[in-house]
Amino acid sequence: MSEGAMVVAKGAPVPAPVGGEEPSPAILLSQAQKAAVVIVALGPEAATEILRNLGDANIKRFASAVSKLNGVPHAVVDAVVSEFLATMGDELSVRGGLDEARKFLGQVLDEDSLSRVLEEIDARSVRTIWQRLADSADAPLSNWLSAEHPQVACLVVSKLRSDQAARLLERFEPAFAQDIVLRMSRVPTPDNAALEILTRTIEQDFVSVIERNQGARKPAELIASLMNHVSATARDSFLGHMDSVDSKLAQEVQRVMFTFADIASRVNPRDVAKVMKEVEEPVLMTALKSALATENPSADFILGNIAKRLSERLREDLDGMPDVRQKEGEAAQAALVNAIQTLARRGEIKLIEIDAGDD
Repeated sequence: MSEGAMVVAKGAPVPAPVGGEEPSPAILLSQAQKAAVVIVALGPEAATEILRNLGDANIKRFASAVSKLNGVPHAVVDAVVSEFLATMGDELSVRGGLDEARKFLGQVLDEDSLSRVLEEIDARSVRTIWQRLADSADAPLSNWLSAEHPQVACLVVSKLRSDQAARLLERFEPAFAQDIVLRMSRVPTPDNAALEILTRTIEQDFVSVIERNQGARKPAELIASLMNHVSATARDSFLGHMDSVDSKLAQEVQRVMFTFADIASRVNPRDVAKVMKEVEEPVLMTALKSALATENPSADFILGNIAKRLSERLREDLDGMPDVRQKEGEAAQAALVNAIQTLARRGEIKLIEIDAGDD
């Protein structure tokens, strides 16, 4: 029997030869030990990088597998590495695709980081140009289409959801909108070549520009986004420190930031009813109960800009509702704020802008 065939896990039985042939050295090891052999064979530098990302549970499995080996001759290493390469595909091929990328990156990235990494790839490779247009805000899309030929605008509008198309028509100049509506009654089906040119133009002149601009966030916008998701106590502490170090940055962050307390000053009263439809009533009630307890003016603002009978019912229910914990209240308020920001991004409501300071 060869030297390599004698390498087995400590205490493991040696398989009997079948038909007089010795077993392959690789089959004498467990899968965990084979993985350990491959990692060790990579050398300290590469192995360290892999082990650093394995996590505690897999590190323990690795240590256990290595400790049960009796030494690994070259023949076994060669057999294990060959088997490893074979499982990856013929001729060293590796399966690709977004799912494969998600599976591997999911082992080393948290869910938020993974989503950010794959978002652009996913959008460009899987979603159609029309799906990406549907995610665009109404204002820039209507401005871009207004500068195009009515026939181009007509074809684009006909590809969008009816609610989004309707909002765009209301933003166009009346004559331009009327021309598009008339053209929609006889919109031709473009051939593949023409459609390819159109989608490439949309990609280059609008969608890519919008997505790049959305990705290039200013520092104040990034900080404001973070402040929108921390507790009120932490937010006040951060902003207080920021104001003492860089008052101009603090003012810009507060101008961009949108919290529950900003609802009273930045949401148009006529949009309150639309906002309320975006959240479940239990979430709304929790947010309002917490706001009333802290005398946040946004609670009275919301209750004062809905139908009188609904307002009276909600106030009565709030009076009989037990107090909510601060963490639950802030989570509900964050959900309401997120609904408002989503409506604003879709162009369904317009937030009141705060004038920048004179500094």
